[in-house]
Formats: sequence, C-alpha cells, structure tokens
Amino acid sequence: MKSVQMSKSDSDSNMDDNMISHVDSDNEEFDCDNRRIPLEHLPMFQRLASVNGKINRMKRRQLINIMNNKKLNTDGEIDVLKKRLKNHYRMQALIKAKICESEATYFPYFVVIDIEATCTENNPADYKFEIIEFPAVLVDAKKRKIVDHFQAFVKPKINPKLSEFCIKLTGITQDQIDKADSFELCLKRFNKWLEEHELGIKHRFSIVTDGPFDMARFLYGQCIMSEIPYPKFATRWINIRKVFRSFYFTKQVKHTVLCNLNAMLTFLDMQFEGNPHSGLDDSFNIARICLRLLEDGAFIDQNERIISLKTPTPYGKDDPLPVRPVHNIFCDGMHSHRNRWLVPQMKTLNLNDGI
Repeated sequence: MKSVQMSKSDSDSNMDDNMISHVDSDNEEFDCDNRRIPLEHLPMFQRLASVNGKINRMKRRQLINIMNNKKLNTDGEIDVLKKRLKNHYRMQALIKAKICESEATYFPYFVVIDIEATCTENNPADYKFEIIEFPAVLVDAKKRKIVDHFQAFVKPKINPKLSEFCIKLTGITQDQIDKADSFELCLKRFNKWLEEHELGIKHRFSIVTDGPFDMARFLYGQCIMSEIPYPKFATRWINIRKVFRSFYFTKQVKHTVLCNLNAMLTFLDMQFEGNPHSGLDDSFNIARICLRLLEDGAFIDQNERIISLKTPTPYGKDDPLPVRPVHNIFCDGMHSHRNRWLVPQMKTLNLNDGI
C-alpha cells in the first residue's frame, strides 16, 4: 500500500485534459462544513425528514404493506426495510426535483476498480508500492448489469522483478509484467476507454472501490512516482464498505462489523467468483455487491475524497492516507443542520401519496 501526493507534468495535452494537478489541502475537514442545501430544495428535504420520522415509528407489518404496494423488495431485517423505504422516497423526491435522471441512482454508471501492486511477504515500512494491474468493471446502474471491463498490466520501474510472494498472491507472472506498458501509457489507455463509453462526457459516473487504499495509496502514490498529475476522475469515489455497513447494519453495530470483500459476499449469501487477488476478478465481485445493494434499495453515492498532504511521504505502509470523508446532502439529507433552514410549517405528507 502507499500514500501519495500530486506532481505536475507537461507530458501530454491529451492526458492533461483528463487530469488534475491539485486537490483539497489537508487542513480542510468535512465537505459539509461549507455546503448548504439550496433554497429551492429545502422544502423537499424537510418533507423527507418528516417521512423518515414516520417510517422510523412503523412496525414490520406496516412497512411490508406499503412496500408491497410499491413493489419493493421486502426481504431483510426491519432496519433494512426502513432504509429501503426511506431510500425509495428520497429517490422519488430527487427525480421530481430533477436532481436524478431515474430511479436507478444518482450516478447512472459505476466504474469499479481494484488495483494490484508490487509487494513482498513482509513489506518494510518504506516499501515503494507500484501498480502492476489496473482493472476496471463498468456497471450500468439503470439496467442493473455489468456491461464492460478494462484490464491493463503495468511494468514497475523501482521493483521490476516481482517477488515470489507477489506472483503467488496475485497470479500475475513475471512475463506478463515484462511485456506490459508503463503506468503512464496504461492510464492513457484507461482514459480512452472512459471516452469510448462517453463517461464524464455524456454520462455521469463514479469510481467504486473496496476501501480507501486503491485511490489514496496505490493510485495517488503511483502518480507521484511517475511524476504525473493525479487523475480528475479519481478525486472522489465510493468506498463500497461504507455504503454496505450503513445500509445493512444499525449505527450501534456497523463500525464493529468485519467488512472485507469476502465478508460482504458471505453476508449476502454469495460466493466469490474467480481468483482472489486477481484485480479484475476482485473488481467483478465488488461490482456484484454494488448491484445487490442497488437491488436492495441502497442509495450509492460518493463518500470519500482525495486531499493533498503538506509533507507527502507516498511510499510507506504506515504513512497517513490522503483521504477525507464526503458528506452529500442529496444522499444523507439534512442531519443536524436542519434547524438552520427552518421555514414556516410544511404540509404533512401521506406516505401513500409519494413525495
């Protein structure tokens, strides 16, 4: 793993169009501190807050009756049912406010990335992790299916010879690495793949990862070592573990629940498909979890962002991660800020009427 900071490069104008050379500084805290709900959306969020309160007081039978009428999935514990119904009303409100295009998600496409990097059996504290596999799986959230994938092996420069441990763990061979392109060329190919799908041009999309490390250690560190700007598409992303915990578990227990890839699959009664620690296979399995969350009614939105460290030390496993949480009002609602925007009484809402 590796932590990382930005570098500037004038290498290629095509790449510069898709890259960003600066990000938020590490003296910033949460995004929500300086954000406010737009006045035109305030009544919608107040009505949603009222709906959420009513749903919180419902018994299981009431929830199931309403969800059956709306043809929603009624599987799961009562807390999951409540979240699913709340998300349904939230999505209806976002669509009506023209914030979302459809009932699928705020992002119509997800690009799932699980990077593999050089490693040894016992990595020293200053070990320089280099990307050796850069895979991506494209998920169409509207159609609820995987539609394409990308894979590139990458030739490392600092540690060009893979350790036996790394070969055994990832299944990547020395021959594949010797024949691979540099990271700079692989990133250009990935940007071209995004363009072919009109992602970031015609279609909104978000990166999805299993944890913060793929973006905040591997990609961030590799950009420093390769002396290129950090890519704009990766400044914010979805950590699927956070979405999973928040959706399936209560606040009291969610931070105590083991939440790695295999644990999430086991919880959902799903089996890992492919070879563990193959970046592409890991990405496919994360995509399956993403699809299951959508089917179960979760609202999947960005929850982490990159920052620029003042004194970057991008190589060590114990270096601080350049990452901060993201709070999104369209996903999380009003929270403790609601009293700041109180307006005269809003009409009460009948749950059967919709938002």
